[in-house]
Amino acid sequence: MTQEQEQELQGKSAEAIGLDPWGLRRVERLLRTVEGVDSLKIVPDGHGAIDEVHVLSSSGLGAKQIVRNIESALLAQFGLQIDHRKISIANVREQDLPLAPQEQAVPEPEPAKEPRRIILRGFHVDRRAGERVLCRVRLGEDEKTYEGQAQGPDYARARLEVAAQAVLNALSRATEGASTFGVEGVSQVEVLGRRLVVALVHASAGRATLSLPGISEVRDSVEEAVVLACLNATNRWMAE
Repeated sequence: MTQEQEQELQGKSAEAIGLDPWGLRRVERLLRTVEGVDSLKIVPDGHGAIDEVHVLSSSGLGAKQIVRNIESALLAQFGLQIDHRKISIANVREQDLPLAPQEQAVPEPEPAKEPRRIILRGFHVDRRAGERVLCRVRLGEDEKTYEGQAQGPDYARARLEVAAQAVLNALSRATEGASTFGVEGVSQVEVLGRRLVVALVHASAGRATLSLPGISEVRDSVEEAVVLACLNATNRWMAE
């Protein structure tokens, strides 16, 4: 290479890549891929050229080799020649090397909490016609079982409330006493030729209280529909 060609090449520092902020980012992206460069900072001289290049390296390469790598990369990619004295290399231990902003470790998201799923596993009504009715309910959650029972006088409306209270007693056991439940009301309704049970459950835990509505269609027995309506009412509460 002649002296004129070398002078012309050295004068291309600003003209070749236009070291505006976008040009600097192009140079930085290139130099971050150079072997031996872990992170770096480019200092412009205010006249469209590079004044200094500061490099942190944790590789086993010598400083002179890293400088030559940088010079070769700039020359090959941008036709830019830089004085090796403007490049400083600092060797650091890998465990002490700070991550570049775009390389900051992102914490793993916490796995979503699985909502509790409590299902009806067993239901039994023992009636003494015109006297007493006893309702037993068995609920399941994974390998666990929760049982509850309630009794009351044997007439139509009372049987609905007894069934509701039995399942709510089982749910209280499922929360180990952290939540309490009460029956606000249970009714049968007919909609479009279908019999439905609507239950309103009062739930409380500490100072938090809610009235929870639930609904279920009557299929086998009205008492079982009451139990399912109460589970439908409380499923959001149990999931939280």
